[in-house]
Amino acid sequence: MQAAWQEMMEVLQKELSAPAYSSYLQHVLPLRLEEDKLILSAPSDFVKDWLVRRFGQRIEISMAELLGRRVALQFEVHPVKAPAEPEPQVEEVAPPAQDPIPPKRGARAIRDIADLEDFSSSPLNRKYTFDNYIVGRSNYISHAASLAVAKAPAKGQYNPLFIYGGVGLGKTHLMQAIGHHINAQCNSPLEIVYVSGENFLYQVVRCIREDRMTAFRRMYRNVDVWLVDDIQYICNAERTEVEFFHIFNTLYDQGKQIVICSDKPPKELDLTEPRLTSRFEWGLITYIDSPDLEHRIAILQRRAQAEGVEVDQEVLQYLAEKIRSNIRSLEGALTRLLAMSSLDGRKINLDLAAETVRYYSTSAAEPVKVEAKTIIDVVAEHFNMPVDNILGKKRNKEIVVPRQIAMYLTREMGQLSYPDIGREFGRDYTTVIHSFEKIKAEIQKDNALKETISDLRSKAHARS
Repeated sequence: MQAAWQEMMEVLQKELSAPAYSSYLQHVLPLRLEEDKLILSAPSDFVKDWLVRRFGQRIEISMAELLGRRVALQFEVHPVKAPAEPEPQVEEVAPPAQDPIPPKRGARAIRDIADLEDFSSSPLNRKYTFDNYIVGRSNYISHAASLAVAKAPAKGQYNPLFIYGGVGLGKTHLMQAIGHHINAQCNSPLEIVYVSGENFLYQVVRCIREDRMTAFRRMYRNVDVWLVDDIQYICNAERTEVEFFHIFNTLYDQGKQIVICSDKPPKELDLTEPRLTSRFEWGLITYIDSPDLEHRIAILQRRAQAEGVEVDQEVLQYLAEKIRSNIRSLEGALTRLLAMSSLDGRKINLDLAAETVRYYSTSAAEPVKVEAKTIIDVVAEHFNMPVDNILGKKRNKEIVVPRQIAMYLTREMGQLSYPDIGREFGRDYTTVIHSFEKIKAEIQKDNALKETISDLRSKAHARS
């Protein structure tokens, strides 16, 4: 078992950055095999959830091949404790006092790693490179600026680089491509931190609650390249904005590269800290627009080529004409088309493409968002209570649980930030985070609740 696990870790280590591996996977260890279950030790619930989400299925398949039988993953959480400092060695003749040798560049204190085991950089997707990015009229400026930053981080005028545009247009791809390029070209490793605005907010909330803000600030202020995705999720979270502002200033003053992505330009972000807007405008602001028809066809051609499948030009053009503004949905439609052909043994043609397109919005090519009010109404009706109870202050269990379910569904289906949901329900955003995480955890072990959520989701979609 140990040998199989070590072989699996060697494969995953090659796909992750050094900080991501040391923070997420280094302390995940196999404990034992129990019949068809592989029991693993994880340092925290956060690491456990991340591992299951990113690599769970792949680990189960690979371990089955290595062990010769199918296994399901189970976790036990065992927090990693910082090692005690060693006792000083007593020698007969004490050497002359010397200044301590400073740690090497990029080294991080062991105690900090143990304290912030679940707060390191999110891993970069190995598919998000400049080689895999299709350039067109809608994104060529953002691509050129990103490539310039990747070749000479913090050396030019593009600091910070602020990229904005709609959902699924390639902002995250460009941002992570910068990280991959810098990792590949630098002789000495740089500390690259990639984090979403949502995760940054979550980190601040947890560190405040657990009294770890000093270690949190120290960790973030020692990076060389800071990649911040979906910055809009920190809007209206006043304490989080203040922490972001001070970290931004520290890194900028130290000459470190900062790249930020958003769905809106800086001046349209609903920030409570106005100084952030001016900071975002210090460098270069670029916009990614929706791709034109030729660009969308080129994206589909590249994707089909990567999948090793030949698709007629008329089929690709049909998909590109029907799904116009969202690259993510465009690629998803092709994936669904190929899956339907493979699983059902059907020929890839216009009829199959037309059947595929029915599952996607052909106007905006984005998942349909459900209004918070609709979700609240549906939940209130299901639990046979007035809407005022959901939005009110009563805390008895028969009201709190429906309220938490409504917050969970609003986050999932309304695609709102935690602070925005807090305003809808008249609650602090930390309460929303707690409610979301609680229902998310309960769904995993309560089938009745899972069915209730599914039923409510269907009813809310039907009314939207």
